[in-house]
Amino acid sequence: MDRMVQVALNSMRLLADNQRITASNLANQNTIGFRRDVASTMTSFYLRTDEGLEDRVYAGRGKNAVDTMPATLIPTDRPLDTAVDGPGFIVAQTANGEQVLTRRGDFIVGQDRLLRNGENILVLGDAGPITVPPYERVEVARDGTISVTLIGAEPGAPAVAVGRVRLVNPAGAELAKGLDGFLRPINGQVPPPDANVGLSSGFLESSNVNSIESMIEMIETSRAYEMKVKIITMAKDLDTETARLMRPDR
Repeated sequence: MDRMVQVALNSMRLLADNQRITASNLANQNTIGFRRDVASTMTSFYLRTDEGLEDRVYAGRGKNAVDTMPATLIPTDRPLDTAVDGPGFIVAQTANGEQVLTRRGDFIVGQDRLLRNGENILVLGDAGPITVPPYERVEVARDGTISVTLIGAEPGAPAVAVGRVRLVNPAGAELAKGLDGFLRPINGQVPPPDANVGLSSGFLESSNVNSIESMIEMIETSRAYEMKVKIITMAKDLDTETARLMRPDR
């Protein structure tokens, strides 16, 4: 009976992890550019003993998987709001100087005049952080070039390019999401800029979390968890009945 119970408990632990992942996805369904975590990445393994492999199979968590499918674009008409149009990512920099990948394009200009997004991390350009001087008008081109009309410029003066957002497309590369919620290539190498990645100005990308699918996942996981509880209860009943049958005074 111990084997039945151990396998059931192992499955319950993983199902609880899946439920937490789905709950986290639902909590971020309104977060701009959020990429949902995938809870179905599993692997199986056996226990090895001196006599070989035991006949019980355990489930284990595989690699951290992230759904990178694009989501819906939301029009905002704000010039600094941008969305990655199709596959690709924006390269950003965290407070500790680490480069990460993001789809969040709600750009703002900080008090230090550096371009950031709504998570307050620096948006990187070809030469590092992008400095945006005081402006009367700002535009973000499809290739990521940021142009401004400077304050006090003469009428009809051309816009001045102040930098270009670094856009990459790690095609074929696996991405992992850290505990801080940022995406990083598993190999640790941010790919070079990709000219095929474009931005749509005046739009923001929603998260790619489907609330209906997530609710169905939660229900299915809850039912699977309940089944494992029933297996443990059944193992207990069988053990109790076996012990009763073996008593000499019955």
